[in-house]
Amino acid sequence: MEASEDRLDDIFRALADPTRRRLLSLIAGQPGLSTAQLAQQTRGMTRWGVMKHLAILDAAGLIQTMPEGRHRRHFHEPQALDPLRRWLADSSS
Repeated sequence: MEASEDRLDDIFRALADPTRRRLLSLIAGQPGLSTAQLAQQTRGMTRWGVMKHLAILDAAGLIQTMPEGRHRRHFHEPQALDPLRRWLADSSS
């Protein structure tokens, strides 16, 4: 399997879960949210649960996490979706 295919698989895995899609939408809409702030905006999810989902988004390259004191701020990496955009463009041709 090619590196770009591996990357695409990681993106699909990360986006397959509705909770991760919601977290990604929150981060894209409000850059710099902390893990605690994200946990507050999810229904009944603990900070630890949010952290597990964020780790998968981070591993797929969809977000960037930056430490700030005791907090971690999360930012969307829109260019990480480029392999998905290319795949969609190639599939529709």
